Amino acid sequence: MHDPATDLTHVPGPPDRKILDLARVTFVQGATPPPVTREAVVAMGNFDGVHRGHADLIAHARREATRRGMECVVLTFDPHPAHVLRPHEPTPLVSTPIERAAWMHALGVDHVLVWPFDADVQSQTPEQFVQAITRFVHPRAIIHGPGFAVGRGRAGTSAVLAEVGRTHGFEMIEVVPVTAPSGVTTHGSPLISSSAIRRLVETGSIADASTYLGRLPTYLGTVRHGNKMGRTIGFPTANVHPDGPRATPLDGVYAAWVERNPLSSTAVFHAGAISIGDRPTFNGTIRLVEAFLPGFDGDLYGQELRLHFVARLRGQVRFESIDALVTQMNGDVATCLHLLGEPAKQP
Repeated sequence: MHDPATDLTHVPGPPDRKILDLARVTFVQGATPPPVTREAVVAMGNFDGVHRGHADLIAHARREATRRGMECVVLTFDPHPAHVLRPHEPTPLVSTPIERAAWMHALGVDHVLVWPFDADVQSQTPEQFVQAITRFVHPRAIIHGPGFAVGRGRAGTSAVLAEVGRTHGFEMIEVVPVTAPSGVTTHGSPLISSSAIRRLVETGSIADASTYLGRLPTYLGTVRHGNKMGRTIGFPTANVHPDGPRATPLDGVYAAWVERNPLSSTAVFHAGAISIGDRPTFNGTIRLVEAFLPGFDGDLYGQELRLHFVARLRGQVRFESIDALVTQMNGDVATCLHLLGEPAKQP
């Protein structure tokens, strides 16, 4: 596995803007089924992170849809099944549903169905699950990865659903997983997976996480009021709070692109210095994700920000004095600007 320091050897420019088209997303919870159910090739799974393996699966679905002259639809679950099955051990996610939808649209998916995973879905038989989804889309082929299963006791395996498909007119197609480039592994496995990416992010291995994802790892959240400690020392920061459990990089300081108005046509990217940790110099006890945008003096409270992590500069340090902290922070910001370019730019 790469040392995090090697993240500094290659730094991309601002990410390409991804725009969420809500007209092409259906949040099934509370939604009214369409009067006419479309026929489609459906890629089905959790798709947390929409990584390179997911992109390959979606490419298979698109090719199959083109061959059949149909739309390509993705069905993804929210909340993540692990949050329902293990509520006391919530899995930190790599992405949010709206991020997944935007990435899927960029991959050529025609429509995204966000399916609610709850106790009812968990208890359904395979036949009941298929009957439920056909109210919103009529699959002619379901594309999935290895180990896919739905319903009560995970009884809806690919083989079982294939039998159900004989009645409902669809077939099951399994896509093999994608392996990482030679020399990039996590916990001994060469397979690209959401769980592997979570481990890479949480250990600060930004370069390897980016390789698995095919893009920079992100962190989407809302800016909330803090104790304004950063402002008192000349570094006003935005405290970014996610909506739910989120895979968070290892404590330390990072260079990142900070996206305001994320996933919209008005998105703007700023070079940022990100601090993650509990502020040991101030005897802090709460772990925070704080973003400093050099040269920006606008009001960010209540706004959504999306952080695109580029490189880990250093670990968290307890400094002997505020002056020593400020000196180091000035150096960190200078390094970030050197890596990322101008302090604010729009792609």
